[in-house]
Amino acid sequence: MKKWINKSFGRRIAAFFIPAVTALILIIAGVNYYIYYSAFSKEIQGNIERIVTQGNYTIDLYFQDIKTTVALLADDDDLLYMLTNYEDMSLQERFYQQEAIDQALRNTSLMRSHIMDCLIVGVNGYQTNMPDRYALKNGIRILEEDWMKDSVDNSDHRFFFTGAHPADYYYGRNVVSNNVISVIYPVERYGELLGYIIVDLDFQKMNDIISEGNNVDGLNFLVSDSDGRIVFSGEQEEINTQLPAEATEKLGEKKAFSFSFRGTEFFCTHEKSSTTQWEFLGLISKDNIARPVMRILRILVFLVLPCSIFMAVVLSVVISIRVKEPLEELIDQIEQVDIDDPKPFTVRNSVGEIEYLAEKITGMSRKITNLINQVYKAEIKSKDAQIEALISQINPHFLYNTLQLIKTESMKGKPQEVSDTVNCLSRFLRYTINNRKLFVPLSDELEYIRVYVEIYKKRFPGKYELRIQAEEELKEIAIPKLTLQPIVENAIKHGLSGKEGAGMISITAVGGEDLLIIIEDDGVGMEEEAIEKLLAYIHTPDDSGEHVGLRNIQERLTLGNGEGYGIVKIESEPGKNFRMYVKIKRG
Repeated sequence: MKKWINKSFGRRIAAFFIPAVTALILIIAGVNYYIYYSAFSKEIQGNIERIVTQGNYTIDLYFQDIKTTVALLADDDDLLYMLTNYEDMSLQERFYQQEAIDQALRNTSLMRSHIMDCLIVGVNGYQTNMPDRYALKNGIRILEEDWMKDSVDNSDHRFFFTGAHPADYYYGRNVVSNNVISVIYPVERYGELLGYIIVDLDFQKMNDIISEGNNVDGLNFLVSDSDGRIVFSGEQEEINTQLPAEATEKLGEKKAFSFSFRGTEFFCTHEKSSTTQWEFLGLISKDNIARPVMRILRILVFLVLPCSIFMAVVLSVVISIRVKEPLEELIDQIEQVDIDDPKPFTVRNSVGEIEYLAEKITGMSRKITNLINQVYKAEIKSKDAQIEALISQINPHFLYNTLQLIKTESMKGKPQEVSDTVNCLSRFLRYTINNRKLFVPLSDELEYIRVYVEIYKKRFPGKYELRIQAEEELKEIAIPKLTLQPIVENAIKHGLSGKEGAGMISITAVGGEDLLIIIEDDGVGMEEEAIEKLLAYIHTPDDSGEHVGLRNIQERLTLGNGEGYGIVKIESEPGKNFRMYVKIKRG
């Protein structure tokens, strides 16, 4: 990335402007988001708290009205007479008494539309409900219903508010969609429990009452009892389920809090009903609170930011063109400079810094002309002499052993083998001593290795084999002379000499941007720790030790190619193989 950016002024300027503009817009977006989010949050939270307070107040009034009406109904003489004497009354008396009770019910405010029904259930078996409502099923035992048990067991004989339950005690009613909440009041006389007045509240009507005055989009309402059980919700499936434990804990601690519900993070504020002791909760998802702010943020990120980046790119191009014009003129003059006869560099329509640069380049070119013959040529000669000295380091033991081989073959009376060995040795010496070239084609170096290994094969019949893999085009690449011989010698001496049976030396040339030569043997191999020591030794400028030939290669390739070339990698599996990678710069 850095290399790509540094290719032109336009890219460098753009690399500065674009991140700077982007960071500025993002900072502005972040600041706006924080400020507006805080402001919107406070405003919405304040609205929700007011709505919840008003809703809770409305519900309290609603239940207080019901309680007052029910309490008055409980004092009706006709009703008390029926609950006291029902079992002893004749059918005719019951009929007329029931008409009086129905009239009393018609005269109460319980006939309003949001009241689904009012049931009167006596402990003596008497049961009735409001006239003109659904008829109760015959034989239904309301006092034994699960939702009545807590009220029946209530020793305080006070108003009791049930959770949601199905109104399944009527003929012809869809009980699945008609859950109700009941307000239950025990009817007593002289301390004796006579029965109960049960008022069923219509869920939909309650929802209308609760939602009245709600002007906040996405605001939902829940009503839960003291145990955290949901007794009212706009979602039917949530009724009689438990609030999350974290919400139940916070109800007694905080006026407002956040918690996870329905897989969403909600902001919640609540009020406790003084009438029912239920908690009235207003919930709104944090996404709804953040939605207005997100609109502003999207405008900044998806409209303002791209436009700003586009302007930064245009500005970068304009500035780079103005800067590049004098520099390109200066570059043209540099490309045409004659190092033997340098001329002054001049730039038209330029600024002071570039004119100063032109003056410095003029002086530098003159100094280069003066120094090139004194320093550069002398350094080249010194490097050539150093490389020639390194090439001349030939292991004298190899020559001695080869002459001993010739002597042995001659004593055995094998003139043809003597002739072959002498021929190999002469080719070997011609290549190393008489040929003063510093670089040779890869094909010559490989042929030299074949001769070298052939001499070893004569000394140790059946012990060594050589395999070379190199494409023809790679064989024309010039490499430093005697690059491979020390490595092959190392393979024979350390890799294969200790192996039982025949050993194989493989040389593979791989093309690419550079030439990579892989020398491998299937000998005894080397441990990882020993490999690390060998690599450290090879790259240490010191002439002592037993691997002088390998260090010789590394020094020559470093001198001729630069850092990053030479013996770049060694791999080995102990007891299986040893592999060395040599990297050589093309040309």
